[in-house]
Amino acid sequence: MPEEDNNFNFKWDPLRNIADDPDEVLKRVDERLDSLEKERFSGKKDKDGNLENIFSLHGVTRRDFIKWSAFLTSAMMLPYIFSPRVARAANILTRTPFIWLDMADCMGNTEAFIRTAHPTPAEIILNYVSVDYMESIMAPAGYQAEARRIETVKKHKGKYILVVEGAIPTGLNGKFLTIGAKGDSGLKIAKETSKDAGIIVAIGNCASYGGIPAARPNPTSAVGLSSVTNRQVINIPACPANPVNVVGTLVEYILVGKAPQLDSLGRPLWAYSGRLHDNCYRRGHFEAGEYVRQWGDEGAKKQYCLYMMGCKGPFTWNNCTVVEYNQDISFPMRAGHGCIGCSQPAFWDRMTPFEKPNADAKIILPMVEATADEFGVALLGAAGAGIAAHAIYTGVKKKRESKKTSEKKKSDSDKNDDNNDK
Repeated sequence: MPEEDNNFNFKWDPLRNIADDPDEVLKRVDERLDSLEKERFSGKKDKDGNLENIFSLHGVTRRDFIKWSAFLTSAMMLPYIFSPRVARAANILTRTPFIWLDMADCMGNTEAFIRTAHPTPAEIILNYVSVDYMESIMAPAGYQAEARRIETVKKHKGKYILVVEGAIPTGLNGKFLTIGAKGDSGLKIAKETSKDAGIIVAIGNCASYGGIPAARPNPTSAVGLSSVTNRQVINIPACPANPVNVVGTLVEYILVGKAPQLDSLGRPLWAYSGRLHDNCYRRGHFEAGEYVRQWGDEGAKKQYCLYMMGCKGPFTWNNCTVVEYNQDISFPMRAGHGCIGCSQPAFWDRMTPFEKPNADAKIILPMVEATADEFGVALLGAAGAGIAAHAIYTGVKKKRESKKTSEKKKSDSDKNDDNNDK
């Protein structure tokens, strides 16, 4: 079990109030950071030069890092006074022991941050975390690799960060996925390694909720990590997960020694409390009833709303439209395609076909606006119906207004003709 940090037995809620006594919180955060820096770095030179040396290899200046720290602080919904503390936590994060398990998936999350041509500071930090075990990049193999994982668990008991990527097959007692020279099942390794982790993070939809491996008919009985361990699991879903959300979650753990506030699906509220639809730059067109109705049509050229082309942004909770992807400059709708809902459980079964509106669009129900917790997974259909109702109403209203305008023009034209005849 993780070591408890008794120094932080107070309310920690960035979305509402940090605490009744903010000064006391800052004092305790500073004390924790001081303690971790003393533990993880050999001296002031080592501490101050760590990130500077790493970023200089990628052309990231100190000014760029300060700007990024402010951006991450804002994305985490923390007051700006936390910005320098976020920078210190990011520095400590690179020296925190990691175990990264790859289970049943395409390794898209790993590929997303290790193969970026122009990595962001978040991606660079993920590249330089102190990974003690990660099958895809570590030098040891076979029995040596297994020994490394066991040694890391024993040496850093209660302190290491466990990151799991991919679903956990549970069919045939986990034998659909075996890993390493001993042929242990992914199920066995996930359970054993979760037991003594300081914090557990499931990255991507597969690790969070089973993803595509768990899609119907799910022949391997694949599930998300939280279904095979009794420890708290922080889910960072999406396909792939955004590095900002991964690093932000881990930075918050460094700051206060515990998980951020989570929603009912185990996702950090600071990252997943809003829908893509809420902050989409095309939303104004949704409200105006202006939609892309065919790929390449005039609406597509004018970047109208993609709802009629199957965009699942109204049903998907994530901050993609705020923190963005690809050097923090783009996301699906900006690239011209609708959201496919990859942050939601069972998205492959519930959101397909991806390029058509949800099947529930014919049902008319209220509740267009609500939070993830208010809706819950079971009410996803109702949310779709509400959105659809709004879209249908807006479309009908626009059609009526257009008809009235045409009738008025015709009436004015007839009057003019009558006057000319006279």
